[in-house]
Amino acid sequence: MNLQDAEIIDNQDLHSQSILNEAMPMKMDHAAKVVFVLLFLVLQGRSDDCGPEEITVTQTTEGRSSNGLDFIIAVQIVNTCSCTIRNLHMKTDGFASSTPVDPSSFRRDGDTYLVFDGKPIRSNGKFGFNYTFDHTFDLTPATLTADQC
Repeated sequence: MNLQDAEIIDNQDLHSQSILNEAMPMKMDHAAKVVFVLLFLVLQGRSDDCGPEEITVTQTTEGRSSNGLDFIIAVQIVNTCSCTIRNLHMKTDGFASSTPVDPSSFRRDGDTYLVFDGKPIRSNGKFGFNYTFDHTFDLTPATLTADQC
């Protein structure tokens, strides 16, 4: 190998090193952005994971109403999401009660029923109300809004 060949190899190495140095900040910059976005999502919470499937509804009969014909039915709603939710709407077909249900607890709102006036129900929080009828109605969570958590 002569001196001219050595200079060409050195120049090629310098050119390769220059390209590498230019590419590395771009890769590091991209990696830093990815890390930032992931950290932001973790700190921001996972409110988008909260959906109607995160709500459990149980109904139990608590005896007979004063008319002796209908059951007093206690409804308990539990938010099992890790976030606070609000504006919970339920689907139900033909819901009725032989005694009035407090409208701030459960009221018709278009095609669904609004629960608890749309107020927040914290994570693992419970809300309940009673109605009276001769049978239970299927109460299915339809929509909700999840707060950041």
